[in-house]
Amino acid sequence: MDAIFSFLFGTREGFAALFLIGIALFGIIAFVMEKRTHKLYVDRGPKQDGDDSFWD
Repeated sequence: MDAIFSFLFGTREGFAALFLIGIALFGIIAFVMEKRTHKLYVDRGPKQDGDDSFWD
């Protein structure tokens, strides 16, 4: 276990591996969260003529 930590935090290659793993993990989390948000907030298409909204 000590050898793994020495490699990850003590060498340039280990730091690069940590950096790439972090980017991949962030991308996976962002992808999952986007899918959940897309299901929650459904696109209802273009606004109809009779649709009046507070923000118009």
